[in-house]
Amino acid sequence: MRGSEIGAEAGRSLGSQRVADDLRSAVLRGVLHVGSRLPSERELAEERGVSRTTVRAALAALEAEGFVERRVGRGGGTFVTGPGSRGVTEALRNAVGTAGFPSGDLAEARLEVEPRCAALAAVRMAPEALDELRDLQRVMARARRRREFFDANARFHALIAQSSGNAVLAAVIGGLTAPIRELTDDPLRIREDELRLTVRAHEAVFGALAAGDAEAAEAAMRVHLAAHRDVVCGVGRRD
Repeated sequence: MRGSEIGAEAGRSLGSQRVADDLRSAVLRGVLHVGSRLPSERELAEERGVSRTTVRAALAALEAEGFVERRVGRGGGTFVTGPGSRGVTEALRNAVGTAGFPSGDLAEARLEVEPRCAALAAVRMAPEALDELRDLQRVMARARRRREFFDANARFHALIAQSSGNAVLAAVIGGLTAPIRELTDDPLRIREDELRLTVRAHEAVFGALAAGDAEAAEAAMRVHLAAHRDVVCGVGRRD
């Protein structure tokens, strides 16, 4: 591919992202209402000064996120849909992942949300979910590769959020998972001793969940994530 073609492709990608961002924002702010029909691809392209190909790519991205749906046949077109938990998760993941927020702020946000998820999960978690948590804990304890550990770690936290029974909290944690993963899966920041401490902290969380003790589950998760915040912020570390 020639340089001019690469430049054109990059321009289309940026253009479609800008169009998708504008439309997504309009949906979230209520400017575009659920059930309303969007203008045609041609009209959207003319309004924004881009090609129909760019608009088509933007709509495809929004459809994947659950913000719009495209219907064919008589009365067809592109319609605004309720984004639901998947759309909220994707929107938050994109927003946080590209905003460049300080790592300490991200760690602090977890500290404010996840302990409450643990408290709710302690009284709402299904036996099957508890069994999966136990298996994930075993994987982390025996993991020989960092990726294996962090895959299980991410699932451990996501499963607790999902087991809270609160779709909003679960969507928020789902949206933070990827940015948190980028923050924690860093051998210069999270070292082997921190991985071992994580396993121990999870044991306390799991024990409280298994006992159905909401207060203990919340406290254990808070202790765990406070320690994580301190590591991320470099508090008390000796090199």
